[in-house]
Amino acid sequence: MSSPSQEEQARRLVYELQLMQSSAELLQQRLAVLQNAIADLTVAKQSIASLKEVEEGDPILIPAGGGTFVNANLGDLSKILVNIGADVSIEMGLDEAGEDISGRLGEVEKANQSVQQQLEQILGQMQIHRDTLNRLSAGRQGEQPGV
Repeated sequence: MSSPSQEEQARRLVYELQLMQSSAELLQQRLAVLQNAIADLTVAKQSIASLKEVEEGDPILIPAGGGTFVNANLGDLSKILVNIGADVSIEMGLDEAGEDISGRLGEVEKANQSVQQQLEQILGQMQIHRDTLNRLSAGRQGEQPGV
């Protein structure tokens, strides 16, 4: 292979690496969002399960943020409000809410797994490109590939 075509190939590989790096960063951001959603839905699922073990009027602690809690007494649990997206909430029974949250958690976990697989594929391709660039660089410097 002539030197100019090696340089052209190296430039192409660098460009592709930059594109893959951008894609990997976007996937990592998406993973962070999905992992936050998984954490939130897991807490919601556990909270709903805990509510099934208490009765109206029982004392509870309500998280107020920043590690602070407010003492309160539990109200009517026949219906709870569940956010269904786009700032819309609907009333559901505890069992229905638990099923809804579990279903959404399953969907988010599947999406998380899919994004993780995409990220792994891109990272693998990036490594292949880096290895190829290293071989091209070694060849241009008069070294034998793999040395």
